[in-house]
Amino acid sequence: MQYLILMLILTLSFSAQAIEYLTSKEDAQSLAKDVMDSVSKDNFKEGLSKLRPYSVIPVAEFDVQINQMDMKLPAISQRFGRSIGYEFIEEDHLGDSLIQYMYLQKLEKHVMVWHFIFYKPKDKWLLNSWYFNDQVKPLFKY
Repeated sequence: MQYLILMLILTLSFSAQAIEYLTSKEDAQSLAKDVMDSVSKDNFKEGLSKLRPYSVIPVAEFDVQINQMDMKLPAISQRFGRSIGYEFIEEDHLGDSLIQYMYLQKLEKHVMVWHFIFYKPKDKWLLNSWYFNDQVKPLFKY
């Protein structure tokens, strides 16, 4: 009986971590834009949840990341103000296998820089990583 329960748990955990792939770079960019549409309207959890099916990160770990970010939002809002929109900044390729889409989330008093990095192992794309920060200076190439 314990063996059966263990097998069921293992089966459910593997099936819960199945990764969906995106068929094109345009689909990857559309996903990043959809996230920014939600995030810029202060629907942070909703926006980031759109990334979950395409991430290589296990679902439980992904949810922990979202919850940690969600706890930081009040401090960000207090310091920089509410979200007032977003702007697409850059698309950057590394060979044929990596692509990054960069967006600015415009806040009342500052800006957050969002990065979405997608990887193409064969013929489809998956989300390699995503992050955001308030580091504006590195965006300017002197």
